[in-house]
Amino acid sequence: MVQTVTRKDVVTSGAPESTDVPAAPAGPLKRWLSLGVRVAVVVAIAAGMVWSVVDQWPQVRSTWLGLAWQSVVLSVLAALAGMVANTMAWRAAVRDLEHRVSVPAALRICLVGQLGKYIPGSVWAYVLQVELSRRAGLPRARAFLATLVSLGLGVTAALGLGLLSLPALRDAAGGGDSTYADSVRVALWIVAVLFPVALVCAVPRVLTALVQLALRVLRRPPLEHRLTWPGVSRVVGWSALGYALFGVHLWLLANAQATPGMEGLLRSVGSFAIAMTVGMFAFLSPSGLGVREAVLVAALAPFLEGNGGVGAAMGIALASRLIFTIADVLAAGLAALSGVRQLRRAAPAEAATTSAG
Repeated sequence: MVQTVTRKDVVTSGAPESTDVPAAPAGPLKRWLSLGVRVAVVVAIAAGMVWSVVDQWPQVRSTWLGLAWQSVVLSVLAALAGMVANTMAWRAAVRDLEHRVSVPAALRICLVGQLGKYIPGSVWAYVLQVELSRRAGLPRARAFLATLVSLGLGVTAALGLGLLSLPALRDAAGGGDSTYADSVRVALWIVAVLFPVALVCAVPRVLTALVQLALRVLRRPPLEHRLTWPGVSRVVGWSALGYALFGVHLWLLANAQATPGMEGLLRSVGSFAIAMTVGMFAFLSPSGLGVREAVLVAALAPFLEGNGGVGAAMGIALASRLIFTIADVLAAGLAALSGVRQLRRAAPAEAATTSAG
């Protein structure tokens, strides 16, 4: 296992891919270009988040104002807890790929990196995550593979939880309501195709072969050890916990409008897991906007027939997205703030070491 802790967080040992020759100091032009790219990314993310809120507000306003503040707060906390669980899944993937990342560093990498999903195009969150990993000292190849492994195993966990809501979604797909029936049918086809493939790829021997192939393509040294069942189980377990907490987040909102009970909780967990997975395939939509809501509406509508029906379900689905936007900002802000505080604490110690030398 390669110990990783640069800048008090992540470091690689003398593995061949982590012993890069120090780069020459960047020239003024390169520094300005780098700063310009960073500013452009921040502006794009901020614009995407603002557009997401403004675009949905007219539809979600009445539902949002009707929610009890206790339900909103608990829902935000459940979403935040789910994000932390997904971060731990990524960290477990890094560990099984022969590196170690501290929990604070993993939180900064994943929680700040996920803001990239607000830029149209599903890949930006992963690109930003890999770049943040590199800045923390983790080799790009390992960060990229950890993201792919955690994403793939996360899909396996999500589709497994999605079985809880399949009967309800199948009934919705067969219904005549064009509001969501077509989207749900597409979602079910995606689940039917992906789940068997995901189960096979989750077998450590198969997953190791895929990782080794990726390393050869990237021209990086192969893994010294095969991925393990305990390692895969940790990633799947953390991912399942994350999706379950996201389902609790949705159930809390639905429970504020009706009383879905235990059946509603299970359906919320399963449908949210499927909705987020299917949303990954909406490449041009920021964070799967529109696709995710169709699946959630289909799952929630039966519980809200006497409380607004499909319209109320759509309001809750959109309120869920707004709460996720709030949770994303809070999570990224807290993670970034912890990094700033750590740098401030580390600066006097580094200065003392330099003067002593």
